[in-house]
Amino acid sequence: MRCFLPDQTHLSQVHLRTARLERAREFFLGVLGLEVSWESESGLAFAGKPDAADMLVFSEDRQAPARPRSSIGLYHLALRYATRDALARAYRRLVDIGYPVDGASDHGVSEAIYLSDPDGNGLELYADRPRSYWHWRQGQVALVTTPLDLDDLLAGVPARIAATGMAPQPDLGHVHLQVRDLSAAERFYSQFLGLAVTQRSCPGALFFAAGDYHHHVGVNVWGGRAAPPPNSVGLVSYRLEVPVEEILYCLQNRAPLLGYETRLASQPADHPVLQIRDPNGNWLEVAALACPKPGRQQRTK
Repeated sequence: MRCFLPDQTHLSQVHLRTARLERAREFFLGVLGLEVSWESESGLAFAGKPDAADMLVFSEDRQAPARPRSSIGLYHLALRYATRDALARAYRRLVDIGYPVDGASDHGVSEAIYLSDPDGNGLELYADRPRSYWHWRQGQVALVTTPLDLDDLLAGVPARIAATGMAPQPDLGHVHLQVRDLSAAERFYSQFLGLAVTQRSCPGALFFAAGDYHHHVGVNVWGGRAAPPPNSVGLVSYRLEVPVEEILYCLQNRAPLLGYETRLASQPADHPVLQIRDPNGNWLEVAALACPKPGRQQRTK
């Protein structure tokens, strides 16, 4: 299927529920070096690019149960660095601080490092290779998984970088979800939403994208298919930003015909956000325009 969504479509926000807000703050600020956009007694957000909408939003629920790894939900969210050097500097911070990583892979189209945050959410830190290195055949992109040479990645990056200078700031590249059923996921993300299937040869997984990107959304059935406990730690919503407001009305009108629940988020009228319940029960948000950053709030905790 040819992608319905415009090339400018991109992932712009992920909202997570955390059991300990301060712990999330210490990790994303202190370990990764992300910039705090705003914070309150029960919430916290980190900015991406300057003057962009909040990239990561956290809501605290101290009673939130952990999400079992064998349940559906977030597999990982992916923070994308603009250059290989920026990725290397982000990894150097992890080495300097002594934060453990779960693995590192060369995917052909990108180089990636995998780790988990203190709530157990999977994270991918990655940098794309130039698109001239990507290989496409009949609409499918070649995605491989081979070991990444971390020593080579770090070559030329000075030690103890965490103590000097500003950390490189990423944006959101993609989100990868554990789902119950690949057919239901393809129906939702491709046939309904309008993303193209960019890779279907990986056993138990599918990858979807707008434009010529390798993927904005990945799904897999590698884990269990049970629902997590209600209001558990982890994914609350994830947002795709589109440049054309008419797309929201199109999706809103088509959703009931296919059995998908929708609602309009309480946003300013000139920044509409349509929320659509995905097959796993999470809210996918489709935003017509980048929402302005809220005013900075004083920390009250």
